[in-house]
Amino acid sequence: MDRSGGFRKGGATAFVRRHAAAAAVFAVVAVVALAAAYYFADPYSVWMPKCPFRLLTGFDCPACGSQRALQALVHGRVAEALGHNPFLVISIPYFLLVAYTTFWPQARERGLLRYVQHPTVIYLYAAVFILWWIFRNTPYWK
Repeated sequence: MDRSGGFRKGGATAFVRRHAAAAAVFAVVAVVALAAAYYFADPYSVWMPKCPFRLLTGFDCPACGSQRALQALVHGRVAEALGHNPFLVISIPYFLLVAYTTFWPQARERGLLRYVQHPTVIYLYAAVFILWWIFRNTPYWK
């Protein structure tokens, strides 16, 4: 907010760009904390949250198995992670590229932003996400 009580122009994106170093440090700390939590947590314990979509419908959501997949990845078991949720495992590099092009100005200078966050790429990712959601609930998946 500015001194007059109104919000400054630019919103959250401008805030992140002005404070890119702090945002990067926060992101790294958050990822390390999550990795530590997943390293020591048991994904099969009763304390890990269950998927509400699956509890209500009996169908898998696109993220079902993500907790177990992340836990397996933190322990270096890529094949096991692919068995739990392959879409998550293959999405991680794209998520990292989106974070890189969002928070680091060097990515914008190299022109990566126009490819990684191009609307066509985002729509294609969304379409593959929906197709994954449908396909994983067919008899062909299991």
